[in-house]
Amino acid sequence: RRVLFRSDLNIGQFFNLKLVGRLATNNDNLDSLMLITTQNFNAINKYLQENRRANLSILFLVGGWMEAVHINCKMSMDNPEVGSLAERIGEQKIILENIMLLMSFYAETDPNIKELHEDMKKLQEAYGNIQITYTYAEPTTEVVDGVLVIKDNSTSTVHITQDNVKEIDSVINTIRNKLTS
Repeated sequence: RRVLFRSDLNIGQFFNLKLVGRLATNNDNLDSLMLITTQNFNAINKYLQENRRANLSILFLVGGWMEAVHINCKMSMDNPEVGSLAERIGEQKIILENIMLLMSFYAETDPNIKELHEDMKKLQEAYGNIQITYTYAEPTTEVVDGVLVIKDNSTSTVHITQDNVKEIDSVINTIRNKLTS
């Protein structure tokens, strides 16, 4: 497996590593970090799509998503009393289902994606232990700044334990180690 670098892909223009590093070290800036990361991914995705390298865009998506879940797992294991961290990890079950579907389209023609897709099935198994319960409630409407807004009053509850978090992180570590070795 050939490792691609930013310089190989001509995407170095989309990275401001100094800014990202500064934001990553300050918990108060996590929302800004997520915004910048999303903007960078969107710019890279557009560039790769325009240059007919959509398969690489999928790999960026999966790698970035796994890294975000990995970081969240570490934070949850370090702070188990903060249940919302584990809930965010559990909510990723829905995203993983979409990622797996997307990868399946490219796995037929790209051997790197096929191999990663097979590895991600183990992650899907770990997420199989997570339950998400939806409770429907009628939506309501309200006027905000002169605009009618429909408010979704439905809720969801994520059933996840710290053992689930550890299992998910373990599988992600295995995949990460395989990708970086």
